[in-house]
Amino acid sequence: MERAARRHMWTAAFAVFVSGLILWGSAAQAGQLVLKNTSAAPITCTVDGWTLASGWNFDWYIQVPANGAYYVGQNASHVGSDGAPVINWVSCGGLTTRSMTLKPSSPSQTLVLNGQQTRVLNVALYTYLPTLPTDRFEGLANYVVQTYQAANPQILLNATLNSDIDTYNFDGLTTLLGPQGFDVIELDTLYLGYLASSGLINPAKIVGEAPLPAALPGATIDGQLYGIPSWLCMDFIYSGNPALKQQATLAQLLQFFSATPAGQRPLVGDFNGSWRLPSIYINAYVQTYGYGHIAQATTMPPDPGVIASLVSLSDTCNLNGADICTNNTVHNLNNASNGASEQIFATGGASADVGFSEQSFYVNLYGPATPLYVIPTPWGQTPQPLLFQDVFVSSAATCGPSTPCAADATAFTTLMTGMAMKNYITQSQDLPAGSPWRTLLVANAGFWNQPAVQANPVYQQVSGVFATARPFPNTFTAAVQTNMAQSICKSLQASRPAYVCKTGVAASNVVPLPAAKPKPKPAKPASKQRKAA
Repeated sequence: MERAARRHMWTAAFAVFVSGLILWGSAAQAGQLVLKNTSAAPITCTVDGWTLASGWNFDWYIQVPANGAYYVGQNASHVGSDGAPVINWVSCGGLTTRSMTLKPSSPSQTLVLNGQQTRVLNVALYTYLPTLPTDRFEGLANYVVQTYQAANPQILLNATLNSDIDTYNFDGLTTLLGPQGFDVIELDTLYLGYLASSGLINPAKIVGEAPLPAALPGATIDGQLYGIPSWLCMDFIYSGNPALKQQATLAQLLQFFSATPAGQRPLVGDFNGSWRLPSIYINAYVQTYGYGHIAQATTMPPDPGVIASLVSLSDTCNLNGADICTNNTVHNLNNASNGASEQIFATGGASADVGFSEQSFYVNLYGPATPLYVIPTPWGQTPQPLLFQDVFVSSAATCGPSTPCAADATAFTTLMTGMAMKNYITQSQDLPAGSPWRTLLVANAGFWNQPAVQANPVYQQVSGVFATARPFPNTFTAAVQTNMAQSICKSLQASRPAYVCKTGVAASNVVPLPAAKPKPKPAKPASKQRKAA
């Protein structure tokens, strides 16, 4: 009894001290948890790392003042698997979040408490969006929370926009969509077949605004929709030279680059990475043999002709013996600061750039206000746009059909895929006035009918791909992805020994793969195929 009384006194004294320390200042620092109370009464919370159960000396009961905010940092002695201090959950008024992964290096995250909430929705948003170098998506995440909770005041939304949450990992997704994971994740459909076959996600149904027809096949497995289409993406070539618009095939593009003035790098881009290698290979394979043979694109060893096409395109990055697209220079720069290749292009370091449509944000951010010409990247001789895709999926473990969570998740995905939210994000309305548009490829069909979108010069040039676009494969397994990355790396290094693949395996240690199936004959050019039809 005496020990309990002393503990209570110590807890109260410590809380007063920490409260005074953390309430000091008017804004959160990086990596902090912001508890914002919009109700007329205080709300009590406990935080991961500051309770007995999570390794602290006692349970710290935080009083979030009415119409006020409380800022909480990590307990330095409470660390995650990577050794960094972390906050994974917050419990307020009986409602507990999950999987926040809030580290000192993370953007700060705000939870808005209103005194009306009866349940929690845990969401991980796709983080690979362009933004200003000083922005960490905190404003965008807060806007999402405020907009959703205004329409759904009974829900406490734990919405993370945090690159520390790795959604490009087969094993990691099993945890992220498990019992202690997220209810909803916005992720790449490269993993969709794996997640569906593993029973980790629920079948989906579109109840909001209609997506583009081109967005549905990539969100579907064996005739069943498993994801709500959100974003689409594919590689484009950017140039300030209007002649780029006439280059439809790889041969034509190489001829175009051959006229680059002496002393200037023809192309800049990122050709490194364990996912990048399979993706560019599949693009080149389809533009060599036709989309009807896409299933064979994952069969290894790689096709020599396809490898030759990749080498011929990546070689255009070479200047004075340095190929920064393949020697890991651009890849490392992109890891440190997104938009690295676009900055090189925009500031005169290359005559052209290869990247997704949203990378035009950085071209316009770093470059002068001059016309920008854009074409789909010709990877081979038969033009065929392939679309990567990001979709919203819901967890079978925590958000099953007919549960309150399922209805909450539907309301959330309907909001996030609606035109109003897509306009907010693509038009960079969360950023200072005058910021470039993000120009992501939006899966919402109605989005493309808006006059402001049709008047955007980048959107004008890229929207035509939807008429003939086909989906990128969505049935990868970890073994297929790893084998492709390693085998393609080995073949590229056979031609260009300095090629850095970033697969984590040296070329000499690549595990031999099964013999390839017979290769199809190259497809006829698209114009001849149309005449024959």
